[in-house]
Formats: sequence, C-alpha cells, structure tokens
Amino acid sequence: MSKVKLINAARILVGPDLEPMADAAVLIDSGKIAAVGTRSDVRAPSGAEIIDLGDATLLPGLIDAHLHTFGVDSTRLHTLATEHESYRAARTLSELRELLHAGFTSARCLGSTIGPQVRRAIDEGFAEGPRLKVAGGFISSTSGTWDSSGTPLSIARAGGELADGVEGLVLKVRERVRQGADFIKLGLSKGGVHDRYHAWGDDPLNQVVSYSVAEVRAAVDEAHRNGLKVSAHAIGEDAVKLALDGGIDVIEHGYGISDETRQRIVAEGKIVVTTLSQIHYHRQAYDKFNYPEWEREVYERHWVYMLRDFKRGLKAGVRFALGTDLVGAPTHPLKAAAMEFVLAVECGMAPSAALRAGTIIAAEVLGSQAVTGSIEVGKLADLVATRLDPAQDVSTLLEPAFVMKGGETVVSA
Repeated sequence: MSKVKLINAARILVGPDLEPMADAAVLIDSGKIAAVGTRSDVRAPSGAEIIDLGDATLLPGLIDAHLHTFGVDSTRLHTLATEHESYRAARTLSELRELLHAGFTSARCLGSTIGPQVRRAIDEGFAEGPRLKVAGGFISSTSGTWDSSGTPLSIARAGGELADGVEGLVLKVRERVRQGADFIKLGLSKGGVHDRYHAWGDDPLNQVVSYSVAEVRAAVDEAHRNGLKVSAHAIGEDAVKLALDGGIDVIEHGYGISDETRQRIVAEGKIVVTTLSQIHYHRQAYDKFNYPEWEREVYERHWVYMLRDFKRGLKAGVRFALGTDLVGAPTHPLKAAAMEFVLAVECGMAPSAALRAGTIIAAEVLGSQAVTGSIEVGKLADLVATRLDPAQDVSTLLEPAFVMKGGETVVSA
C-alpha cells in the first residue's frame, strides 16, 4: 500500500479556525499531512493512492476529552472493584474500536486502573482504537468522590485509588507516574453523608469538598514536577473554587457555581470539559433499565444546573472542550460520543464553536495539539468525513462517512 495518499473533498475544514476550503485536497505522506490546498494546487505524485470523497466535508478527527475505559456493564459499575482486569481490558478494547469507527481518533480516559495497559495495546498495534491519554486510577480521599460506604474499606484501599494528607497525595501521584499516567485525576467534590448518589451528590448546589487546598496543591506541584497536568472532578461552588485555588489545570463538569467563580474561570483561562452526554444517556435509559425514582430525581436535578451553567458559561466566555463521560454499554456506549456535539449545539453553542471544542480545544486538553486536532501540514493524518457540512448540521457527525487515523483508512468512503 502506498505511503502517499491524496484525499479530495468538496470542502475541507482547515487550520486552527477550521476555515472551510472548497474543492480541496489533502496530501498525506507516511501518515502525516504533507500539503493542504485546492485541488489545482495540491498534486499527487506518481503511484499515490487517490481517495475521492465526492461531496463530503473533511475535518480533523474528533476527540472525546472525557470518557472512562471501565470495561464493565454500565448498570453494574460496582463490579469495578471485583471484576477481572483481563476481562475489563478485552471488553473496553472492543468498545474503543467502535469509538474509533465513530470518528474519534483521540480520547482521554479520566480514570480507570486498566487505562495505561489499554493505551499500550493500541499504541503497539495489538488493538484498534483512538489515541489515548490516560489518568490511570482515580485519586480519591477516604470517603471521597469514588469511595462510598458500599465497598468495604479494606477492598477500597487495596484498589490503590485512595490517598489522604499531603504526603499521601504526593506518594499517589508518584505511583501514577510510575504506572505511566499521562495526567492526574483528582476527585474534589462528593455527596453529603446521607446522599444516595455519593460520587456526584444528590444536589449540585450542596456538594462537600473532599480535599484541603494544601492537599490539592501538593498533588498539583508533584504532577507539574513530573511534567503532568492535573484534572479535577469538581461540581459545586466550593469544589470549583478549590480547583482554582489549588492550581488545577482542567476542570471537569464545573457546574453549580456562582457568576463570580465563572468569571474567575474565564480570567484564569481554565478549560472546562462539558460531559453533557453522561446525564443525557441516563435520562434516555430511565424506563428501559428501570431506574428508581430517587435516582431519576438526582439526575434531573443535575441536568437543570448542568444546562444552566453551560449556557451561562457560553455567555461569559468560558473555554469549553467537549467530553462525554461515557463509561460503556449498555446505557453509555462509547460509540455514541458524537451526541456531545449535538447536545452542545442544542444548548446554544454555535456549530463552528462545537467543532473547535471537540477537536482543537480538546487536543489542547489532551496535550496533543502539536500533532493532531486540526488539518495542518506536519500533523498526523487523523481525519473524519461527513456527508453533510457539520458547520451547518452538526448531527451529521453521528454517522461518519470516512475515518482515517495516522494515514490509515479505518472506515472507507
């Protein structure tokens, strides 16, 4: 197969602003973009493979800035503490293949003990999937975000995700570095003592912070010393302020906050990752999977404030990256990640802004903006094509017509 390929398309979204270029072409050599321009300007050398996408729109490969490679049934997440990791890896690799075929050439796993090894399997060519950036296991305080009383404390501690105190946080970050994490994930908010939905809390306006500023700062300093960014699960006013005070680099969720804190996010240039899909797909699953009434009420409460603060964030100028928080089938299949673009647009984000949030800004969150996220000379040929122009109808992303990762065709036109 030729290492040189020429892709022709009716329009290509080019550069850091995804500017549309009509009747255009991309020349690919050894998996990287060698030239971009009009068909008359970009010529294929003899022997090059020609891929004609006809009336399609070619854009950068999509990026999910927040998902989880759990590899368990999404209705039985409690089995994360007991399920065999070999089974989980096999299951999640199957789902990641579906994610790649759905047009996502890169993704960011925000917490899973199998993340580093799953990434390794993909990187070494033993499995098909997007380019992964992984946090490894969560870092949670005892009784924190991901440590509920439903799991015996001895099992929770054996899982390696609990850390307390300044010294404990520093040690845990070093463990993640040793395991090959690309970034660090901290849990900064949780439900109250009697909340039924511990990790997210029953009410986004009544969250409990799970670490002190000193603990967060210690983790951030140690991560930065090792060249890693820190991301934080942060819902509610106090938790988001803690993230800002502690020097967190990227805020996940970030709703249930005041206008003052929102303005501070804007002033400090922090990126907030959206995760609209998580609650959306819970709401879709209520009846089919027999959600109890109390759980539906919790999700509805979160949905109200998630939408409220996303819309307020747009008006205030918050920099959003698109992430789904999908965890796997049956309720949250990774292949459904493009719905995040649709939801963002339905909630007021311009289609062009949503495309940038799910490619260029998401690549910045992953730390891979130098090699992917836009169609520019020298970057990897991570590309997706849609039958319609997504800047006019973003729902066309739900059914990609063509997918390429690193110059290799994944889904043929």
